[in-house]
Amino acid sequence: MSLSSGSDIPESSLVVDLHLHSNASDGADSPSRVMVRAKAAGLKIVSLTDHDTVDGLEEARGEAGRLGLEFVNGVELSSSHDGRLVHILGHFIRPEAPELMAQMTRYMEMRKNRMAEMIGRLLALGLLIDPDEFMREYGGAASIGRGHLSAYMVKKKLVARREEVFEKYIGEGRPAYVELDMIEPVEAVRLIVLAGGVASFAHPNLSGVDEIIPGLIEAGLAGIEAEHLSQGDDDRRRYRALALQHGLVRTGGSDCHGADPGSERMGQCLQSVGSFHALRQRSASSN
Repeated sequence: MSLSSGSDIPESSLVVDLHLHSNASDGADSPSRVMVRAKAAGLKIVSLTDHDTVDGLEEARGEAGRLGLEFVNGVELSSSHDGRLVHILGHFIRPEAPELMAQMTRYMEMRKNRMAEMIGRLLALGLLIDPDEFMREYGGAASIGRGHLSAYMVKKKLVARREEVFEKYIGEGRPAYVELDMIEPVEAVRLIVLAGGVASFAHPNLSGVDEIIPGLIEAGLAGIEAEHLSQGDDDRRRYRALALQHGLVRTGGSDCHGADPGSERMGQCLQSVGSFHALRQRSASSN
């Protein structure tokens, strides 16, 4: 019997991770490998939520089924508000939904152009990057992004760690950063809802735009990622309170991008079976 239709696992069990990335976007592992690691971490319900692409879902779903994991279609849509990056998670989506697919296709082309410009800026700063080598290694990703560039720079020993790349070069406001022309968060929520999914605000502390939450709720926002490894105790208390205040499902996820910075991140899912059921119910009631 699937967990989504009822099981003997307690509602409070933290065996759900609905925020995982593969090399279809900026993760280190293939979709299948992500599922293998999820199984090893003791997870029961998982979702692949790559940035602006659903290309890894079919492979991940097949491997999850083989391993006995319950799999949920997912995506993490990029958006911005007043120059601040806002990520909106979508779960239970129909990957083939026309408007969602059209936006992801636009992002795919824009990301390729953006990457070329960022590499050009890094070269102008004197960093020894081989654009052809980079594209041979990472150009096949459906959604190429800054994570790929940071991984490459660490591999080439241009920096000691991936975080350093963002801090010095490609983070917002840094000299090689190139802004992606993104949709507004309200539009990201709308696209997810149109695709039959349920939308959640990912790691809201990193965006710093809590004032937009009421507008997102009007557009159909159903959840907020109150539990995230980037959020301290004060952040978690604030977003738990906001979830209660606005009737949002309180979600959590590891946001794991691979074995680096450590395989233990995968097990820090922080989402209960009960909150998964609540999120799934929101999806069912909106369709």
